[in-house]
Amino acid sequence: MTGIGTAPPRPANRRKDAGMTLVEILVVLAIIGVMASVLGLSVSGGARSADVLEREATLLSARLERAADSAALNGTPAGFTWDDKSYSFVSLQDGAWAAHPDGILAAPHLLDRAAAISVLGQARGRYLIRSDMLPSVTDPATNSPVPLQIAIVGSKDTWEVLFNGVSARSHKKPDRSQP
Repeated sequence: MTGIGTAPPRPANRRKDAGMTLVEILVVLAIIGVMASVLGLSVSGGARSADVLEREATLLSARLERAADSAALNGTPAGFTWDDKSYSFVSLQDGAWAAHPDGILAAPHLLDRAAAISVLGQARGRYLIRSDMLPSVTDPATNSPVPLQIAIVGSKDTWEVLFNGVSARSHKKPDRSQP
């Protein structure tokens, strides 16, 4: 006897050769999708280094432009400080160099372990970002401004950031091994 509000059990009338249900197929597809994404993430490690260098170069370009804008708007020079694995920005405040008032620029940025930075071959140093938006370095022979050239070097590729005091642009340097 069955209780009130419950239906009597029905016998299973599914044939043995009926095939798979839609739920079973969806479960198998979900498992295959998870396995494919795990495999894709583990295999894509080779292209990671180039992506890291491009991302670091783009980020540095944006931060240099932000520091230049801040220097021009506030009328106070800023400084770009680097070593081979990190960089940060400082600002001239009350006659002394101090952490930049913009938190994004003040915090030291550690490069990804696949990248290293150098400026004109120097692994560490400081570059003045002038408030009049002119490059800090001039060519002695022509007295013309020379843009800051920053190399972000990886194991196989190099990206270059050129900063002219106002804007920065990044590009992949051509591979020297190719003719």
